[in-house]
Amino acid sequence: MAKVTIQYWAAAREAAGVELESVEARTLAEALDVIVSRRGDDGRLRSVLATSSFLVDGAAAGRRVAADLVLPDAAVIEVLPQFAGGLAPPGGYGGAGSPPVIGGFRGVAPPGQHCPFRAYCGTLGA
Repeated sequence: MAKVTIQYWAAAREAAGVELESVEARTLAEALDVIVSRRGDDGRLRSVLATSSFLVDGAAAGRRVAADLVLPDAAVIEVLPQFAGGLAPPGGYGGAGSPPVIGGFRGVAPPGQHCPFRAYCGTLGA
């Protein structure tokens, strides 16, 4: 089993009640089961997870592969919000594989703002 860190963003952070937590799990699905079971009968996090997106060490991880995605030790799982109504963010995506628009900047967080989409953040033109 791998010891991994789960980092929550936006509604997931609110539902989890914490920004970060550690779990031991073999797969992404097991890690998600652990965090849901820690909350007992409180179904808020389960509801948020049902519509969330996930990054594992900065790489997108879909729910369809969650059971098969073996986690490396010290992995970071980021729980990201789904954009409202399943739509793209304001400004949309620039096409297949394009980084999202974050705060009006494509692929880079505005000055002084942390970018939760590590797989897409960086500098323009890089």
